[in-house]
Amino acid sequence: MKQLSKKKEKITALIIVLLLCLVIGTWAVTAAVSGDQEEVTYRETIVQYGGLAVGVTESGSVDIGTVEQTFDLDMSALQRASTGDSTSGSGGAGGMQMQGAGGGTAMFDQIFNMAGGSTFSTSGEASSLTVSKICVSAGQQVAEGDILYELEEESVSELTEQLQSDVEKAKADLDAVYADQELSKQTASYTYESSLAYGSYAETEYNAAVAQLQQAVTEAEETLADTQKTLEAYNSQLEEINAAYEEALQHLANCEWSMNHRDKINETYYYVDDFQMAQTAQSAVDTLEQKKERLEQNIEQAQKNLEQAQVNLNTAQRKLAQGLLDAKETLELRQLAYDSAQETYDIALAYLEEDAAEQEETYAEAMEKWEEYSSHVDGTAIRCQYNGVITDVALAEGDSIHTGTVLVTLYNMDEITMTVTVDEEDMADIALGSQANVDLIAYPDITFRASVTQISDASTDSSGNVTYDVTITLEGDVSGLFQGMTGEITFITEETQEVLYVSKRAIFTEGDTTYVKVQDEDGTVRKVEVTIGFTDGVNTEITGGLAEGDVVLIESTVSRK
Repeated sequence: MKQLSKKKEKITALIIVLLLCLVIGTWAVTAAVSGDQEEVTYRETIVQYGGLAVGVTESGSVDIGTVEQTFDLDMSALQRASTGDSTSGSGGAGGMQMQGAGGGTAMFDQIFNMAGGSTFSTSGEASSLTVSKICVSAGQQVAEGDILYELEEESVSELTEQLQSDVEKAKADLDAVYADQELSKQTASYTYESSLAYGSYAETEYNAAVAQLQQAVTEAEETLADTQKTLEAYNSQLEEINAAYEEALQHLANCEWSMNHRDKINETYYYVDDFQMAQTAQSAVDTLEQKKERLEQNIEQAQKNLEQAQVNLNTAQRKLAQGLLDAKETLELRQLAYDSAQETYDIALAYLEEDAAEQEETYAEAMEKWEEYSSHVDGTAIRCQYNGVITDVALAEGDSIHTGTVLVTLYNMDEITMTVTVDEEDMADIALGSQANVDLIAYPDITFRASVTQISDASTDSSGNVTYDVTITLEGDVSGLFQGMTGEITFITEETQEVLYVSKRAIFTEGDTTYVKVQDEDGTVRKVEVTIGFTDGVNTEITGGLAEGDVVLIESTVSRK
């Protein structure tokens, strides 16, 4: 019995040991499992609309070329040394009609003398402009049209006023020639027809001559009245301008007083505001002063026109009195005019056309000079002709600007390039004009568009590989780029235009079906079947199952201990 009891004790002890081992093993396994758990996390991404592209990718850096802006205007060529007076035919039209009625060929003398408008010649003097203010500095980003320098007004005003005056005078002369041309054509045509009809309409011609002389008197009277009205209108305008000018002067004085009584240190904001108001007021004063001067000139000219109109009226009245006597005498000359009517008519028209062509050329020359000047100098400012970043300001205050003077040197933002080396086997789809996408490290969310603008001749490296240096020029908004920025260029070999796409990491496949995961409002994550298309390796085209703006999930598994 004792042996059986001992045997039972041994069995019981063995069972207890086995149970302990089992518990310890289970605990160890459980501890091991619980110490390395996996957790699923999600990150949202949005379905977008745009283009996808694949191609040859190379790394490179941004190169912004430099350009010098020079002052290329030949100012001496714009200056007018002397001018000839253009002949206005309006004052002599009545005389031509009178002689036409009489039938003499001398009636065309005045037409022949009409040729000879204003002429321009260069002074040949060396001209220059003087810098009064520097408006840019090295490192400053500028755009086309920004002001580089302000010029001393005295150095530009004389040439500006002269060029403007030349244009105004040439236009007035041209208008006068056109008016005279139309009237003279009518006169020549009338004379031609009346000469041919002399035999049947001699008496009619006599009556017409008298009527035309009377018409000349009437027109001279109307011209005198119109000129008087014009003078009165100018005087009225001058009164208004003088009043406005006095108000502007007072406003300017107030602005300058306020500015001069400001503490520049403690009242900087108000001082700057007063300074700007003073500049605006000064500009208004200058504008009114120019208008005032022009009106005074117009009044002076209108007074001269009034005097001339009175002279013309007196002349027309005298011609009317004398014409009544001369009209009969001219009947005898009509036969001579009849014999030479066609030749005289052709010559008259030729002279009129020549005169008009000369005046058109004079006006075009004046406009060309003004436009050329304005393309370089805007008021008292010289403006930038490029988009870029200033690297050197060549002038200082007080410097003179001549033809050929370098104004500034700048990085030309219109010519931003990247050059990379491409192996020969990758050149099959690359040619001048080929499109490329540029992804810069500094702008991870922006893809810049570019095109191939230069391909070098082939070269061979130390390993015998044939390569080409390919240069692309970036397009679009490149204002935020800087010299040396690095990134990747993808020369596009295949591309989709305007498709739905989503990150490739959001897509997974089960069997033959493709899915993405979405999260409902209650937080439930579910699968949505989609149809996919083209991929560029990062994003994949969605051809069915989703819409632009949908939010899908990128699933990740994270191990936690």
